[in-house]
Parts: sequence; C-alpha cells; structure tokens
Amino acid sequence: MKKLALLALTAAFGLTSTASFAADTSAPVAIHKAKKAEKKVKKDASAQKAQAAEASAPAKKAKKVAKKDASAQKAQAAEASAPAKKAKKVAKKDASAQKAQAAEASAPAKKAKKVAKKDASAQKAQAAEASAPAKKAKKVAKKDASAQKAQAAEASAPAKKAKKVAKKDASAQKAQAADASAPAKKAKKVAKKDASAQKAQAADASAPAKKAHKKHAKKHAAKKVDASAQKAQAADASAPAKKAHKKHAKKHAAKKVDASAQKAQAADASAPAKKAHKKHAKKHAAKKVDASAQKAQAADASAPAKKAHKKHAKKHAAKKVDASAQKAQAADASAPAKKHAAKKHHAKKHAAKKADASAQKAQAAEASAPAKKAKKAASAAK
Repeated sequence: MKKLALLALTAAFGLTSTASFAADTSAPVAIHKAKKAEKKVKKDASAQKAQAAEASAPAKKAKKVAKKDASAQKAQAAEASAPAKKAKKVAKKDASAQKAQAAEASAPAKKAKKVAKKDASAQKAQAAEASAPAKKAKKVAKKDASAQKAQAAEASAPAKKAKKVAKKDASAQKAQAADASAPAKKAKKVAKKDASAQKAQAADASAPAKKAHKKHAKKHAAKKVDASAQKAQAADASAPAKKAHKKHAKKHAAKKVDASAQKAQAADASAPAKKAHKKHAKKHAAKKVDASAQKAQAADASAPAKKAHKKHAKKHAAKKVDASAQKAQAADASAPAKKHAAKKHHAKKHAAKKADASAQKAQAAEASAPAKKAKKAASAAK
C-alpha cells in the first residue's frame, strides 16, 4: 500500500516517467486486492445479517401475538359500538325528513328570488344598451394608441439590432475565454481523480483494523449478554425477598432516562462543530486542487523543451485515468457495505450499553417477576 501511495503522489505532482511505468505495473495488483477486500466485506455483511435475523426472531413473534390481541380487542369494540351505530342511522333518517320539510317550506321564497333575478338581468341589459356609444369610443382610442406604439417600435428597430450585434460579440468573446481556460480545467479534473484514488487506498489500508475491531466487539457483546442472562436468573431466584426495593428501582430508571435525554441534547449541541469541520475540510481540498492546477499551468509553460515526451505522457496519463476510475468504482462499490458495517457496530455498542444497564437495574432494583416482564415489553418496543 505504501508503494501505491507513492505512485499516486508522483501522478499528482508530475514526477519522472520511470516512476509512472512502475505505477502502471502496480495498478492491476491494487485492483485485484480491492476486489478481494470487497468479497470479504460482503461475506461479513451476510453473516451479520443472519445473526441479526436470528436475534430479532423473538421480537417478531411477540409482535404477532400483540397483533392478534389487538384484532380481538377491535372485534369486541365493534360489537360494543353496534347499538350506537343503529342509533346514528335513526338520527340520520330523522334529520333527512326534517330537511325535506324545510325545503318544502322555503319553495315560495326561492320562486321570489328567481323573479328578482330576472328583473335584475333586464335592468343590466338596458344599462348595457345605454353604455354602447361609450364603448365604441374606447375601441377607437385603443386603435389609435396601438398605431402609435407600432410607429415607436419601427423607430426603435435600429437600436435593437445594434444591441443584438453587441450581444453576439460578447458571446463570441466568452466562448474564446472558455476555450482558453479549458487546459486548466482538465488539469483540475486530473488532480481530483488522483485525490479520489488516494482516498480509496487509505480506505483499503484501514479495512483490516476495522475487521479486527468488529470481531473483538462481537466477542465482548456475547460475553455481556451471557453475564446479563446469569444475573437475570439470579435475580429471578431471589424475587420473593426483594419487594421492598421496587420504589428505588423506579427512581433509578427515571434517572437513567434523564441521563439519556441529556446525552442526546449534548450530541445535538455538538452537531454545528462537526459541520464547521466538514466545511474546513472542503476548503482545504479546494486549495489543494488549485495548487495542483497551478503546478499543471507551470508545466505547460515549460512545454517547448518537452515536445519529445508528449506522446509518452499522453499514453501514461490515459492509463492512470483508467486505473483511477477503476479504483473509484471499487471504492463506490464497497462504500455501502462499509456504511452498513458502521451502523451495525454502533447498534452493537448500543445493545451492549443496554445490557449493562439491565444488569445494573437487576442488581440495584431487584424487582419482582411482573416488573421484569414489563421491562422486557418496553425493550422490545424500543
């Protein structure tokens, strides 16, 4: 991996052609290693999914039982509300009958309204006939105004043509400026690809350490689960003598809930600092890209003395672009698996913390069997 990092640095800063040949030979080896690492990550992810499915089986069974109970309760509630529904239907029928009676009573008033509407429409027609000469005069005035506008448009036509010519000239100048800045943009793209290749190599280098950490975390979580089960059995055996400690256990649980809320608030408070750090990192990366572009421009300035190496440099650059693209694809393919593994690691830590909390509650509270069943239901709901 150190050799690959050195070769990536030579591509970014334009070292000699001998180092570029070594990078060409080592690129396929790096791709092969990345593929092997992807296969291992996929195997570990599938194993973790199987373990998670086995762990969630009891919770699924409990959900099914709860659904059955809820459906039974709904059926009972429907039977209990049947008389009320019948009473509602009778009330609706009475209300419809009352509406029909009210409609019959309001029929004469509706006829009177229709007559008044007809009279109003007749008055509007008379008013329209009286205002016809004024409307004709308005139309004549509009025609005169439109004729004047047409004359003004003809007078301003040469000025509009001159504006169009000036716009065309400006667009041509912009196109020339864009063509002049094209080599610098290409150099920036090459520098970005090299930076992505370096990131992918760094991610591959840190993969073995992450796998070792995951294995250790799994063993630790299994030990904690066993210890919590043993403690729970011991607490069940001593349940009849521990009824006096129920109040203390409730207070302790409330304190833990408050502590978790405070931790969540602290995490929300630290979010702006993380965002600021990301912005700073982006600015730093942009500065690096600008520096690489400036170096590329300096290399272009010394081109008259390097005409003999152009063909070789083009071939080497094309090979490096292909290698960086393959590395970027390998990194993109392994990114979802890494994110999933990180989420699982966080979930395991959270489960371990919950197991410790349950053990401490069992020791301090020493609650009875009904209280433990309620706690198990609450943890399943979470």
